[in-house]
Amino acid sequence: MDYQELYELRKKLVDWKKNPKETINILKLLEQTPIDQEAVNKSKIYKTLHTLTIIDDKSDPLAATIRTKAQIVQDKLKKLSQNKPNDNDTIEKKREKSEEIKMQKQNSVQNIQSSKSLPDIDLFVNYKVPYPSYVDRVKYLTAISKLFILNIQIFKNQDDLSDSDYQIIKDSVEKMEKAIYYKRQTEHSPRKAYEQDLKILAGFLKKDKNGSLTYRIFSKQFDPLIAAQLKAADWVDDETKQEQSRIIREKMEAEQLGFYKDLSKREMEGVEGKMCKGCGQKKVYLVDEKQTRASDEPTTKFFECYNCGDKFRIC
Repeated sequence: MDYQELYELRKKLVDWKKNPKETINILKLLEQTPIDQEAVNKSKIYKTLHTLTIIDDKSDPLAATIRTKAQIVQDKLKKLSQNKPNDNDTIEKKREKSEEIKMQKQNSVQNIQSSKSLPDIDLFVNYKVPYPSYVDRVKYLTAISKLFILNIQIFKNQDDLSDSDYQIIKDSVEKMEKAIYYKRQTEHSPRKAYEQDLKILAGFLKKDKNGSLTYRIFSKQFDPLIAAQLKAADWVDDETKQEQSRIIREKMEAEQLGFYKDLSKREMEGVEGKMCKGCGQKKVYLVDEKQTRASDEPTTKFFECYNCGDKFRIC
């Protein structure tokens, strides 16, 4: 039972003298229906119930029944309140949640890697980034490079890559990471924005199931600096592009088909015999019809030639 329902019932309980039988029915309903503790506090129905437990109106034979029922409901709400976690428990849970979020942020590099099948290769061992910088930049470079290596291995269908392959991968990852790093320096929270962009980059690499997109960067068909802009349209594989093109083409064809059906319908509505003033062909169809003169006068009809596109009107 939510706040609004309890609030409406509370208003009726306050005026119990007007209809004591209805009051008893409401108390029975409260006794049998699940009630939300927050709704109880918000509606302040507990105070009204307490008032009903101490009524002493001997002139009303139902007063005693109302007192008893109100006490039962009051006891129910009291137990509900006791079962609610105390403030200390709530504070402790919030603290634990805060610690959990903090740990998640600290492990953001591990979140990027996330896959157990990543190669155990560190291209950026002993790599030094210019100072000042974030201490985790090398870890991010390593995490992204492992995803890159995995995709190239999948695309080439080989576990062992050559030294030159690893060097290309290292250069590509370094360019992308550096572009993202400097792009985010003007942000209000540059580090947070930087980490978010790297997660997006990792997401794109993870979605590249056959490695074809990653190979485009590897083979310089897809400039690493453009890849670092993280535009979703650039990170779409050929198969997905073909599917998107097919959907667009089918939609256009369907709309075009509907357009020509509409033309044919208009031609059949008694205007096909009209002669075009421009080309002399009987391919004129009605475009619009408006009442441009007095209401008792005929409408003005606007025509267009399906053959040459000439437009004219007939009053």
